[in-house]
Amino acid sequence: MSDAEFSLIDEKIGLFGGTLLIVGNVIAMTAFLLPAHLIADDGLGPEVAVAMLLVILPVTFSILSTLQIGGAMPAAGGSYVYGSRLIGPFFGFLLPWLVIPSIWLGQLYLAFGFAEFMQFFPTFDWIPMWALMYAVMIPFIALNILGIRLVTQVQIVLVSIIIGGMLLFIVPGTFEIDTANYSGMFESGTGAFFVALVSLSIAMHGFNLATDLGEELEDPVTNIPRVLGLSAIISISLMTALVVVAVGVVPLDFYVENRDAGVAYAAFEFLPTAGAYLVATAAVVGAFTSLNTLYTAYSRQLMRAARDEAIPLFFAKLHPEYQTPYRAILLLAVPALIMVPPISSTTPVLMASVLAMTSLIGAIISSVALWNLPKRFERRYEYSIYKLPLPVLKFVAVASALVATVFLAGVSLELGWVLGIILGWMVLAYPVYKYRVRSLRAKKGVDLEKRMKSLHDYEEERAEAGSRAGRENESDSGREVETDAED
Repeated sequence: MSDAEFSLIDEKIGLFGGTLLIVGNVIAMTAFLLPAHLIADDGLGPEVAVAMLLVILPVTFSILSTLQIGGAMPAAGGSYVYGSRLIGPFFGFLLPWLVIPSIWLGQLYLAFGFAEFMQFFPTFDWIPMWALMYAVMIPFIALNILGIRLVTQVQIVLVSIIIGGMLLFIVPGTFEIDTANYSGMFESGTGAFFVALVSLSIAMHGFNLATDLGEELEDPVTNIPRVLGLSAIISISLMTALVVVAVGVVPLDFYVENRDAGVAYAAFEFLPTAGAYLVATAAVVGAFTSLNTLYTAYSRQLMRAARDEAIPLFFAKLHPEYQTPYRAILLLAVPALIMVPPISSTTPVLMASVLAMTSLIGAIISSVALWNLPKRFERRYEYSIYKLPLPVLKFVAVASALVATVFLAGVSLELGWVLGIILGWMVLAYPVYKYRVRSLRAKKGVDLEKRMKSLHDYEEERAEAGSRAGRENESDSGREVETDAED
């Protein structure tokens, strides 16, 4: 496909802006919202804190995988590109097939959390959930259409509020922990524990934003690893500490009685009233930051798939003034707006679990892509600025796929019917994909499968630039070794 058939995004953000976008995307609403609901709705106990700690394991593998593939092949909508180029065209098609309905649900989950914490404030407790959900979704749809720079500027302010509110809860709360609140582990059963493990893990699957931004990052080959490393340290530390402290500062029965906005009510136990309201404000802002970047990240996947025509080219169109994939944004946003009224009465644990299952399936696909990278794109792997040694790369790929599979098997003990629906949706993707291939060949003479196996010209140039930088780094290191030997 000629690059002239679509426009490239020419607005850029730097290391600082990219890091804050990802921190806001990862932290989200989950650590504030789910612990109380898991305890009250699902009968879980202090193992919620253990689940949050264990989530670090798949996240570490995910970050290492994203660092390696993103450093070797930076591209907008990276997850789509890696599935199609490193595994096969159908797997590239499968990712947007899964993304579109899961992101409809993702928006509703975040908006639900926003509405719940807004009702914690007496001024807003009379407003219906559905009205509050609309109040947060619509402005951020408009914001993302207006452009990445504006998104980033808003994110700087919002992430500062979140970090401040989290630290306000974590630091004094650490001194109020009663270790007796961690007793009675794993009395609720294996299936319920895996529900906690999987639902909490959605908070940690926001790091792919670094590769989905691709062409919008300044010097993406260099900045993708830096952005991922910085955002991982900040996000994982804060979220894990928040959940551990939330479980330790009050008895479990407290969350049964204070399920909605439970963390904010727990803050009343050791903070002054103003402090508790600041914690609730941080939770509300967590919905802002994730909605803000949800449209940013996944609209780029759809835009990139549309450039290949895996989905209609119509969705690759950029806004002439704001340089944003506004049609892809609207595809993600409008159906979710229609679904607000019925969803406003459901439980966030179920929504989080569905989202996490699709993320885990994506993690398995990414693992296969990572395994294939040295074989399919040998030079880009060899000279990538960030390079995992081959044995480590294979270990990360296998371990990541294995952990995701175990998580999926565990959660199926409680929510097997949900996993069955998702797997059925994936099976349905194959005949739709074959129809798309035949249709494009008949109507336009386009070989979609061939197109989805190669990079576009601008991506080739960017990857080649990264290879040159990697070769130069290796040459410099070699010269340093020689100099040391001579000395």
